Amino acid sequence: MRNRIKQVAEELLIKHGYRGLSFRQVSDLLNTTRANLHYHFGSKDGLVEEVLEDYANGTLDRYRDIWTDSRTSLRDKVETIVRMSRSRYETYNPNGDKGEPWSLMIRLRSDSDALTPKMRSKLLEVSREFETLVRVGVRSSINSGELRPGTPEDQVVIMLVNIIHYAGSVTRDHGTFKRLAELWEATLATIENAYGQKKQSKST
Repeated sequence: MRNRIKQVAEELLIKHGYRGLSFRQVSDLLNTTRANLHYHFGSKDGLVEEVLEDYANGTLDRYRDIWTDSRTSLRDKVETIVRMSRSRYETYNPNGDKGEPWSLMIRLRSDSDALTPKMRSKLLEVSREFETLVRVGVRSSINSGELRPGTPEDQVVIMLVNIIHYAGSVTRDHGTFKRLAELWEATLATIENAYGQKKQSKST
């Protein structure tokens, strides 16, 4: 029951945000009582804190696998992120492009002033960890020779991390996932054109 409650709460939080979530919605969808929700989580804040913790840790695990894999190129990493994001987007936009919210953390940031200190702390922790993981991936690309020595690591990391942080805003504002994919590609192409190692042509 705890897992079912958290699953429904996660979906409602993504769709309606922190302010739009109520125990009544969750209990009605699960055909249970609000007393049962209070029994498991104590309060709405207790439920949201646990949902966010699970969601954030799961997302970080996936990002850690992607960005710390020294066998893959920067382009491979970005393309994996795009596929993962598209899958989540389509889960919450099953009938085509509607620009509906699809990321819990991005959705909760828009309600930041209403969140508990624990929620805000978790969101900040995840943001810092995202930057650390992206930095590992960028540094790996420099060390492997994919990006040339002297590549401004900090600048490249900022470009990539900001897309991760604001991905949900891009799809919401443009009403389509295509614009987010285009942003990733434009940023990646700019990095490759500016700092990618040029393949030397074979002499004839």
